[in-house]
Parts: sequence; structure tokens; C-alpha cells
Amino acid sequence: MWLAREVRWHIIARAGDSETGKVLRWEFDTEDEARQMVRRLVHADGGQWREMNGDAATQPPR
Repeated sequence: MWLAREVRWHIIARAGDSETGKVLRWEFDTEDEARQMVRRLVHADGGQWREMNGDAATQPPR
């Protein structure tokens, strides 16, 4: 018998609009690794990414 708990961090990023855009996905074992990737994505694209909180988009992180 096994009792297991697995925690994975997921990043889902969409480049372009909702109909023709490309969806990019990553999985990480730790929150720190996932947050590092988010920072790399935000900085690599010149600030074009926006943080999504539920249904509302907020301003790009600074």
C-alpha cells in the first residue's frame, strides 16, 4: 500500500490571441524553479507578458 502526495508547479503561457496564439507549458518540481522561469519569460520578451489573476489581467510585473 502507498500513500503518496505529489506537488508539481505548472506554468502555462499563451503568446498571441486566444484563437491563433501558441500555448507554452512547463512543469517544475519546486516553486522556486517555477518562479525563476516566470522571471526569465517576463524579462526575455521585453515585458510583453501579463500576470493573470483569475479572469482579470493585471499590468506587467516591474
